[in-house]
Amino acid sequence: MMTEEVWDLMISTYEYERRRTRQHFEEVCKRSSYQLMELRTNSSLQGFIGFWDLGKWVVIEHMAVAKGEQSEKVIPILLQRLLSEVHQKAIVVAETDLILDEVQKINCQLYKNTGFIENPYVYIQPSYHKGMASFPQRLLSYPSSISYEQFKDLRSLLYRFVYGKKKLMGAIAK
Repeated sequence: MMTEEVWDLMISTYEYERRRTRQHFEEVCKRSSYQLMELRTNSSLQGFIGFWDLGKWVVIEHMAVAKGEQSEKVIPILLQRLLSEVHQKAIVVAETDLILDEVQKINCQLYKNTGFIENPYVYIQPSYHKGMASFPQRLLSYPSSISYEQFKDLRSLLYRFVYGKKKLMGAIAK
């Protein structure tokens, strides 16, 4: 279940086209394959990670750190907790923008420091809202890199299941 604090952190961290509406997010939170993990200290929200458990794939959809908290401390804790909870045979996947600002560079490095590997495949992440911009993304994976065949299967799954799209958008390999 999503708390008000999580939603406030979601809208302060992610632009409109990079997140669902509140109603849609609440609906997603009710699905058995979607999980929301919060990190709290003395009931104060430090950050959260939202992810899909799709069997052989665990896909991180959103991760955010509360204002005033240190990403360098919170993100590794969230990632380690996630990795300790998923089954050993799953490949954990996260998306990152192709063009990274300074905060995104730091966050990408935190993923890599946790053992994630940057894959050479680029795909277009559709907006959550019709008519809004889509984004070229690169996938990070844990515990190993993924093959192009795995990437194609995962991309198809992401489009159908996470983004609700029937048609693939352009994808390229670096």
